[in-house]
Amino acid sequence: MTEKIDNIIIEHLKAIRAEIAEVKADTSDIKQRLHSMDTSIVELRRSDVHQYEDAARLQVALDKMLDRIQRIERRLELS
Repeated sequence: MTEKIDNIIIEHLKAIRAEIAEVKADTSDIKQRLHSMDTSIVELRRSDVHQYEDAARLQVALDKMLDRIQRIERRLELS
């Protein structure tokens, strides 16, 4: 009788180990996907930063051009 119980316990332990191995594999896959998502998010943020930087440069250039136009208008007494 105890041998039967021992065999049942061993079978249950083997099943538990198999399920744990599956969980580990799934967890590993999830970690890889999260890492990939993190990398993608970082790239998107970098892209946003570059866009804001370009917009700021354009705004500075426009401000300088506006200043120059206003000075020209004053010199020509147009305004």
